Amino acid sequence: MRRLLFLMLISTTSYAQTISGSLNGKVVDTKNRPVQYASVYVNEREINTYTTETGIFSLRQSQLGDEPVTLRISFVGKQTITKTIPKEAWNTPEIFVLQELSLTLENVNVSSERKKSDISNSAIIFDRQAIEQVQAYSLADILNNLPGKKMAAPDLQYRQNITLRSAVSGDPTQEANNSLGVAIYVDGFRQANDANMQTRNVGMRGLTGGAIINHKDPGTGNPAYDSPFGGLDIRNIPSDNIESIEVISGVASAKYGEITDGAIIIQRKAGETPYEFTMRMNGSSTNYSLSKGLNLGKKAGALNISMNYLNSIQDPRNSVKNYRRINGGLMWSVNMLSNLRNTLSLDYSYKKDNSKVDPDDNEQRATFSMDRRLSVTNRTSLSLRSPYLKNITLGMSFDKGYSNSYTQSQLNKAVEGVADKDTTGTYEGYYIPGNYLAIDHIIGEPYNFSANLSLDNNFNTGAVKHTVSLGGNFYVAGNSGQGVIADPKFPGANTDRTKSERPYNFDLQNNILNAGFYLQDKADYLLFNHLLTTNAGIRYDLQNGSASVQPRINLSYQLSKTWSLRAAYGLSAKAPGMSQRYPAPTYFDIPLLNVYNGNVNQSLYLVHTERVTHDNSKLKPSLSKQLELGASANYSFFTTSVYGYIKKNRDGFTSEKNFIQLVLPEYSYTPVEGGKPIYQATGNYKRYTGLTDNAITNNSQSDNYGIELFFSTKKIAAIQTSFNMNTSVGYSYYKNQGYEINEAGISFQEQGRKAWYGIFKASEFSQLDITTKISTDTHIPKLGFVVSVLADIYWKNRRNSLGRTGEPIAYLDKDGGYHAIEQFSPDNYDYGFLSPFSAKANSSQSPPFAYVNMSLRIAKEVKKKFRISVYAYNFLNLMPKYYNPIANSFTTYNNPVNVGGEIAFKF
Repeated sequence: MRRLLFLMLISTTSYAQTISGSLNGKVVDTKNRPVQYASVYVNEREINTYTTETGIFSLRQSQLGDEPVTLRISFVGKQTITKTIPKEAWNTPEIFVLQELSLTLENVNVSSERKKSDISNSAIIFDRQAIEQVQAYSLADILNNLPGKKMAAPDLQYRQNITLRSAVSGDPTQEANNSLGVAIYVDGFRQANDANMQTRNVGMRGLTGGAIINHKDPGTGNPAYDSPFGGLDIRNIPSDNIESIEVISGVASAKYGEITDGAIIIQRKAGETPYEFTMRMNGSSTNYSLSKGLNLGKKAGALNISMNYLNSIQDPRNSVKNYRRINGGLMWSVNMLSNLRNTLSLDYSYKKDNSKVDPDDNEQRATFSMDRRLSVTNRTSLSLRSPYLKNITLGMSFDKGYSNSYTQSQLNKAVEGVADKDTTGTYEGYYIPGNYLAIDHIIGEPYNFSANLSLDNNFNTGAVKHTVSLGGNFYVAGNSGQGVIADPKFPGANTDRTKSERPYNFDLQNNILNAGFYLQDKADYLLFNHLLTTNAGIRYDLQNGSASVQPRINLSYQLSKTWSLRAAYGLSAKAPGMSQRYPAPTYFDIPLLNVYNGNVNQSLYLVHTERVTHDNSKLKPSLSKQLELGASANYSFFTTSVYGYIKKNRDGFTSEKNFIQLVLPEYSYTPVEGGKPIYQATGNYKRYTGLTDNAITNNSQSDNYGIELFFSTKKIAAIQTSFNMNTSVGYSYYKNQGYEINEAGISFQEQGRKAWYGIFKASEFSQLDITTKISTDTHIPKLGFVVSVLADIYWKNRRNSLGRTGEPIAYLDKDGGYHAIEQFSPDNYDYGFLSPFSAKANSSQSPPFAYVNMSLRIAKEVKKKFRISVYAYNFLNLMPKYYNPIANSFTTYNNPVNVGGEIAFKF
């Protein structure tokens, strides 16, 4: 310690380059070596600068104003320093010593924290120590620790999307809309899923049924491998190179566009770091990562290299299903001038879900989904001395991917006729054997380009401090893939033979072009001698030709040194992706004559194909409006906060079923001995009913209400333990704003009844979720040891199907004419029979009692270089069961004990 103080004294003496009227400092490590490119952030002014190659930083008085400022100095792998510097001390250079992150430090936080940030009033922060304690295989494992999320063992076999502030579990349409509206930003760039078109025909299967699924295991997890209509699959994002995660579930600042339900802000490691190797195992899953931050020299900056490999087998007894992921990245950070910083990143990712043919499966079912992606990003930041402009940030990003989705199954059935034309018309089809390998195959090549510009300044108007940001972004997405590959000789396993897939080339679709502009002003001033912070902004977006104005504001009022009040309100919008904007046409294949005598050369299959094209050019962006109120307290021993929110989502994307009628000529045929029959029109016509098509609309909506309560204590010295608790109460009401149509049935049509289709109000649902998370963290610095016990309490999960009134509000006649029903009468001959087709309200609670899941995490560090960690999910093996007398079945809650471990080295 004396040696360190002596070195610091020498360094302070030699550090005499004091700039008049500025705040100066030097950042060093515990060996008094300069820390190059350490981040120095001024909380009050939202100013960010970096240390030079000698560890020095300097902030001008014109940037800071005349009041004390709070510095937050951070660097990858180091413990962050937060310190308030009074104005009179600015001109005196100060040494800041960053200690290496370690469990041997006295103040280590291994749990997430609720904090007010520059982006939102109610952010939840996971720093590096909290991320390491999770022992995460992916981002999904970390986000399971959020309020309202269910604790779970690592699940790597099926896609995982993140939803925020929405109790809609179990409804695939609402989950897709919510996850699509959660933006994931990595190092300042949004990771878009808008060009993902890995879906089969929407007209045939609807919005949520198009993704290729694993038919062999539909009851476990989510059987779909792709996410064409929702957000990113977050199990593909590794956690080892992440330095911090900020989760915004409330109102985000106007800087962030293309969101309706929140944002995940990820910052990755940048700067000189030691070699870090991590290996983790869980059952038949293994994960390896290696990273290193290289100092390239005095002016060349730092180069960060990261590699990650994961392989997970669903069942080690047969190795039929496995998930494999490979990630690699390079990040070069350099101070090109004293006021000019540039960061260039190159990243590669690969994942493959592969369900191979089981030798014991006579149907030869197999499914795989493969994605690879290469991305290049560059961000440049220039600091200026102008009184009108302090900083300019320009960022550009481009990524190109390749997606390949495939499924097959062996069919054994009778000979069937095939139609293969892609235009409307009547023609002769042909026959194929009923014994063939049915294939669904999709190849996409999505690409995304984005550019964003931010102009920042800070100034005072009287006693009010302003930090102003003006900027904009431009975004292009497209897909040059081959698209849906449909071979009529091997049609997919489709149960509705009136519709069939046709080839659909993604490369022929137009690109997505979206643009946005924003103005943000963070103002600090005293109101009744207490600090009021107003972070107000407005955003203008042009998405799919639709313009939207989105005001957003976050308010924070410091009632005392301990208590503060928070409020936020904002509007946001998310544009439709390519899969919503460009669904493939629907093809109806109507057999007019099917004359098969066992010889295809002497048989006749006369078919009419009707092509229905969907024009979604006017599809609107989905919208969200959120109000948030909260209060927080920060005492010496504990912190607590409570937030309530109302979030109303409108114009969400869904698919609606429509009935189509066709009136086609009737044909007769004349047999020809030894040849194909001859057909001719009879002059009569036949009406074909019951043909259904699905169209994408903006008719999904939800109202979400909730309360989130946080409580955490500081470490109790006597037992070296801190306590954390959060409770989430979420209620969602959701419905389709459109209508539901049911066909009356052929018997009623033949009787001459007028009502061929009944029109009903769409079904409505509500869901209530109440959960509590409790954790204890026992940390003994002298031993480098921490043990965490976590308990999830599931108080209630109730889903109500509110149904319809039981009465149709209108009907369609055989010609498609609309007839409103002012007062329904079940005795009416023309439409009274429609009432049995309505849905009835019902309620389900899963389960009808509260239950608990408890998990354990343990970590031990040796000499700051070696760390071993273990976790046990549901370590008490609590598996409550419920018997449903109506369904005569048992349901088991919680999964069995799941144990995993991790070893990490620094060298």
